[in-house]
Amino acid sequence: MVQNPALLLVIMTASITFAYILENKFRWAKRIGSVMIIIAVGLILSNTNVVTQQSPLYDVTFKHLIPLSISLLLLRLSFKDLKRLDGKQFLYFGLGILGTIIGVLTTFFLFRGLVGPDSWKLAGQLTASYSGGGENAVAIGTALGMPKDLFTAAFASDNIVTALWMLVCLSAPIGLSKFFTSRMPEEEIERAKEQSEPFTSHELLPSIFYSLTTAGIIVVLSEFVIQHVPYIPSIIWVTTFSLIVAQTPLYHKFKVSYMIGALLFNYFFFTLGAISSVQEVLKLGPPVFVFVATVVGVHAIFIIVGGKLLKADLPKLIVASQACIGGPSTACALAEANEWPHLVVPGILMGVLGYAIGNYLGFAIAFLLQ
Repeated sequence: MVQNPALLLVIMTASITFAYILENKFRWAKRIGSVMIIIAVGLILSNTNVVTQQSPLYDVTFKHLIPLSISLLLLRLSFKDLKRLDGKQFLYFGLGILGTIIGVLTTFFLFRGLVGPDSWKLAGQLTASYSGGGENAVAIGTALGMPKDLFTAAFASDNIVTALWMLVCLSAPIGLSKFFTSRMPEEEIERAKEQSEPFTSHELLPSIFYSLTTAGIIVVLSEFVIQHVPYIPSIIWVTTFSLIVAQTPLYHKFKVSYMIGALLFNYFFFTLGAISSVQEVLKLGPPVFVFVATVVGVHAIFIIVGGKLLKADLPKLIVASQACIGGPSTACALAEANEWPHLVVPGILMGVLGYAIGNYLGFAIAFLLQ
């Protein structure tokens, strides 16, 4: 059994690399996604005693890597960019967030007995996930002290349901188009191009260190603040300070911060699998899956009915929904797959906005239900 932290880090890195190779090479792996593959590899290696289920490296991941990663993701959210969203997109995104909250509250009162005393924590985690993304779910679940096996079962169910909802959204233009007005102005589509700032090789290293240094300072400052204001969780301070810094001229220095944050989260996903028991995850799986699927089901009903009443533009509506449920990457992928280039950038922006508000909403719902 591997216990040496240096060798364990190598195995973690190799496992992440393996997951991305599979995702790029095989269609089935792309559908499952690298995150689920990384978690599964960690789960298999630890439960077959190849690697240890307890290590100081795992502790570092939970305690330090998660807040650092969240900060890095949020340092790229300038509120000025949100001007590129029109009023309807904000309205549809808000409708999706409201659908998530109603879904979580409904599911909690219907099925809390299935999950037990930690159901309020699961409700908070799912609120964060389905208004922001998996990264928010990690932050809230960790901060609330979710039991590791419940956390893993919930994360696995979350990924499966998110993938199913992606399939529904991909087929929505066929199944729902007769009930909606799907306006896609040709001139808007023609001029739609995903804009990116120029980035040269000599900017790479400075940007990496600007990002890591700033995120590190924010995490340390947040830990200092909670010593004096202990009733507000550290991750809320991390989120708030990161968003404040992202609105300053320093924003332009953080061009690679999102990429670094996403990269570091992969080590958490391996850790999540490695510390979990297969037996416990399978035991918790069915009731947790029902809980998760019901949340998304209520969200789906709410956004479709609400969209119909608002006479919504169907493509904008389902991209907004996907930004809530799956985050910026799946919203972008949905827009590209359905050949809606004018919705690629709005999908990304709505998803990143969800990252910004997901932690606040997750804690609010969790403590409301507690």
